[in-house]
Amino acid sequence: MNFNNNFLFPINACCRDIASRWDSLQTGFSFAFFEEHVRSQNPMPSDCHTYVPTFIVPATKAPWDRYAKAAKCGQIAALEKGLVYCTAAKAMVPKSTTDLLANAHAQCRLFDILLASESEDAQKRRDDRVKGGKARQERLRPAKEYAFHLFRSMRPEEGWKNAGEAARAIYPHVKDFVSRNRLALLPAESLIRTIRGWLRAAFYMAV
Repeated sequence: MNFNNNFLFPINACCRDIASRWDSLQTGFSFAFFEEHVRSQNPMPSDCHTYVPTFIVPATKAPWDRYAKAAKCGQIAALEKGLVYCTAAKAMVPKSTTDLLANAHAQCRLFDILLASESEDAQKRRDDRVKGGKARQERLRPAKEYAFHLFRSMRPEEGWKNAGEAARAIYPHVKDFVSRNRLALLPAESLIRTIRGWLRAAFYMAV
């Protein structure tokens, strides 16, 4: 009896779909390594629905931040389960290859949904940082105006040498003002950098 391997063609095509998504993650591991990991689990058709993904990317291998890491783990899990269905479809047991591949493609669609969700979440975090920065600037506006007042009133006869000198001189007063008025308190180094930034434009206008 000749073995007909034509049934492998749609399975291999599905594996290529998974491989392209895997490569887009830039995990630091090749798809061949990932595929070998799944094969080593020896998944059978009857095991697929209860299969628990086990592939873990060490933090040192991938360039993800702490927000992206959790999202990537979910995406990897979807690809692993999709690959499990593909691997199980190659087993010579009475189980519909079509059903297994349908489930594998469903995992690819899940990956795409998770990837889109991660992009939306990342954009929301960027927007929130911008909004937070603007809100912080607004809360510190009274301190900024007070800093400009001190810049003018404490100006030595020979003038300020530079914005850094002015910032260091008025910093204790601005810090006290921020504390007394319960404004958004920044760490000392951040506050003095903020004051220096405020005064830089005023300094060049004054000289």
